Amino acid sequence: MKRIASLTLIGVIAVAGCSKKTATLADNRPAIKVQTLEVQPARLPDITAIAGTVRAKVSATIAAKVIATIRETPVHVGDTVAAGQLLAQLDDRDLRAEFEKAKADFDRYQKLLGNQAVTPAEFEAMQSRYRVATAALSDTTIAAPFAGIIVEKFVSAGDMATAGKPLFVIEQPADYRLEANVPERWTGNLTVGQALPVIIAATGETCEGRIGEIVPASDPVSRSVLVKIDLPCQQALKSGQFGHVQLPVGERTALLVPARAVHERGQLTFVFIADAGKAQMRLVRAGKTVRNAVEILAGVQAGERVILTGDVADGQPVSQ
Repeated sequence: MKRIASLTLIGVIAVAGCSKKTATLADNRPAIKVQTLEVQPARLPDITAIAGTVRAKVSATIAAKVIATIRETPVHVGDTVAAGQLLAQLDDRDLRAEFEKAKADFDRYQKLLGNQAVTPAEFEAMQSRYRVATAALSDTTIAAPFAGIIVEKFVSAGDMATAGKPLFVIEQPADYRLEANVPERWTGNLTVGQALPVIIAATGETCEGRIGEIVPASDPVSRSVLVKIDLPCQQALKSGQFGHVQLPVGERTALLVPARAVHERGQLTFVFIADAGKAQMRLVRAGKTVRNAVEILAGVQAGERVILTGDVADGQPVSQ
């Protein structure tokens, strides 16, 4: 830190030294015409960045509904699948045997009901058993609910599937959104449809996102509200990517000067001020760039006039 400070001080002294020599020569020159602008305070939106995660708008976790051994899984992570395409086939031998027995009993009870040998209640009980067996047998074939991409796969052939156990995650790659947990104190002015800039870290793209959904409940632990922002980005997105939304949380006062008035030389940032008919070099501390202007955090006061045009040096006589 001492070495950096020393180098910076040397740089300032060097620039100042050069400026003094230039100023001595500049004083003997005729004044040059320059364009200036009076620095005035401006009201700017106070922006904070809220981190979020890119998610597919349409996503589904595929789970088993019956207990059975997985016989085959003909798809892999990254595969594109069509709606109704086979994702996994479970061993259906036990369930098929139950189905065939239930079907035989159902057919027999239909005949008995016609002969009034069983009551309607007994027939309805048998019919219900047949429907359950039919549904259980159909659940041994697991198919894609919609066209999409397999993004996660949790099982392989030979594994045991149990009711509710996730097998795959499938999502549609067409539409994505950023899901961000916004502190509840900043959600009062957010509305569905509101446009907000979203920056995707992986691509560097700034997307003009729009709020698609605001969850109407606050998380009691983080005291935040989940906000889902639709992303019409030009570059390809992937689930899990990091991004952050630029959220306006109020207003603040700032001093802005046009970007063309701000100069850099090495590690130094400076502007020229028109003062008493001469150009005065002023070291400044720059902040954010807002459109074509630069926020000045230190080094310039409101009411001073910065030089916008003209090839000037420190001490150069100037006229406006």
